[in-house]
Amino acid sequence: MKVLIEGHRLARARDFGGIDSYWHRLVPELLSLGDPELSLLVLSAFLHPRHRGALTPLQERGAILRHWWMTPEALYALRRVGARFEWFAGSHDLVHLPEPVCPLRSDGRVVVTAHDLMYLHHPQFLHPRWAARLLRGTEALAARADLWICVSEHTRADLVRHYGVARGRTVVVPHGVDPSFAAAGADPARAAEVARPLELGDAPYFLFVGSVEPKKNLPLLLEAYGQAVERDRVRARLVIAGRAAWGMPEADAALARHPALRERVRFLGFVAQDDLPPLVAGARALLLPSRYEGFGMPVLEAMAAGTPVACSNRGALPEVSGGAALLHDPDDVAGIAEQLARLDADDALCENLRARGRAQAEPFTWRRCAEQTVDAYRMALALPA
Repeated sequence: MKVLIEGHRLARARDFGGIDSYWHRLVPELLSLGDPELSLLVLSAFLHPRHRGALTPLQERGAILRHWWMTPEALYALRRVGARFEWFAGSHDLVHLPEPVCPLRSDGRVVVTAHDLMYLHHPQFLHPRWAARLLRGTEALAARADLWICVSEHTRADLVRHYGVARGRTVVVPHGVDPSFAAAGADPARAAEVARPLELGDAPYFLFVGSVEPKKNLPLLLEAYGQAVERDRVRARLVIAGRAAWGMPEADAALARHPALRERVRFLGFVAQDDLPPLVAGARALLLPSRYEGFGMPVLEAMAAGTPVACSNRGALPEVSGGAALLHDPDDVAGIAEQLARLDADDALCENLRARGRAQAEPFTWRRCAEQTVDAYRMALALPA
């Protein structure tokens, strides 16, 4: 079974998240399975030799690299003259795309990972060009792809309902959680060590993990936190770990409405992968008031670390949190403020959420994700054309 991996995202060696993070964790795990029937080809394209360093470990673990010294955009622009994956990577049984964008055609079976349909429901949360590209890609692949790997039942139901994909050509394969989160939860000293240079002090802190962008709903969280602070209902600070994307003006406006927050809110920017687990493990609670998530990795990562979670009741978050988190309407400022007050004051509640969260997160491993992905490949090859 020769599987072609569309690998331009794998060449990003640092500061990656989202789909990049999924690809960076799944592909090495597929190689580590040691399945004698599985052969992985990785197609890459870039101009700077530095990027090759990110692919070398995959080659050392058995992946066959097919690299072209050009930009991905230039390679895939050749589709206009009929270019196919086989031209650049040789023959293969199937190609696995990490998202519903098919840059080239293939003679093999096509497997696509569907993370969410945010571009359909909330295109305003994406760059217009990227939303349009995903819409076109999903429409084209809905009939052409042999199998869709959906990261949640919520995403599968969306795909079947809105694009008419036959349920028999879908399978749910959830993400895994890196074991470093559970390890960090068992090592409070490491959490304190990471917090020290960040100057977080000894006071408890709530943690928000994610880019500052509209779908993450940070301005409303700041509004709720501001109300709780002004009513003297929380001791914990609020720490924001994530890139300042295109939602900062609204976040700044929320801070301006609550001057007291200037001393209580800390923006860390992007946090390195090695530092994130102890930062999560040291938090009083993780907060994710997103307006939409196709999965919601920070929820499971926090649960694995033994950190209580409060998240919104939208998208796949109720499914992924599995009854082990406090849920809220992402538009309910007063309700979120009340949850913050409860999490700040109620040790018994937090302990209960920790225990339930650890149990919920335990089955979600990248090993299991890789095994189920290989099962999906075999399913795709067995389906009628």
